[in-house]
Amino acid sequence: MTKENLKKILNFIFKLLITSLAIYVVIQKINLTELWLDIKDLKIVYLFLAFIVLGLSKLIEAYRLNIFFKAMEVVLSEIQNLKLYILGMFYNLFLPGGIGGDAYKVYWLKKNHGSNLKSVIWASVLNRVNGLYGLVILIFISALFISLDFPYKNYILILIPCSYLVYFYVLKFFFRGYISTLPKTTALSIVIQLLQVLSAHLILVSLGLSTAFHDYWFVFLISGVIFAIPVTLGGFGSRELVFVYASRLLLVDVNLAVALGLLTFAIRVVLSFSGVYFIIFPNKLID
Repeated sequence: MTKENLKKILNFIFKLLITSLAIYVVIQKINLTELWLDIKDLKIVYLFLAFIVLGLSKLIEAYRLNIFFKAMEVVLSEIQNLKLYILGMFYNLFLPGGIGGDAYKVYWLKKNHGSNLKSVIWASVLNRVNGLYGLVILIFISALFISLDFPYKNYILILIPCSYLVYFYVLKFFFRGYISTLPKTTALSIVIQLLQVLSAHLILVSLGLSTAFHDYWFVFLISGVIFAIPVTLGGFGSRELVFVYASRLLLVDVNLAVALGLLTFAIRVVLSFSGVYFIIFPNKLID
């Protein structure tokens, strides 16, 4: 066994243990009967709309990534980039112990386009960072409306221009080639996160919630940051764990929140599974 294979196996075992621990904690804190009743009686029309909205956010994510690629002269048509992005989604969710979606895109672009390895890697990393920044902006905004009071709550929006300046100068100093992409990609990231919050909102409506959405929106956004940290298998369990502990501080029904997390994950699974088509027919990745 090579050192690289051993590393992958240990990484998979670590993620499996963390996922198992997260699921165990969640199960101990919720009422499984109530959770099942919430999901069993959901309104399927709103769930389908949530699926469409989340799918649209993924299309825009793929488009944003291609902006970063083009900034470093990695030329892909929008269709080919979308195909590669969908396949990457499959790898990220279904093969978390092996090659990740970003790693596969780097490998594929190097092999088929002769792209500069360093440029592709940084484009993928900065795409994720930009997405997280859009998420952070919405967290700052939504924090104004939550039921929990905290010091200097009314001044939190000041953090948005301050963080943007920090982001701008870090890019200017270390990644000057990407600086021209910043306004457009940041705007796209905000749109993407708004669509994902809308998807979560529609899921909550499908579960029967009709008022007091603000705390759920905030917790969903916070859980998105945790979801982006690759410590569980496909992110499973991480959102739900955030919902469990957030319910102690905010006006959030823990069973409803966990149902939101599970249904969001289920939609992501369905969307990501479409990438299996390009594993069966790899030649379809090429225009």
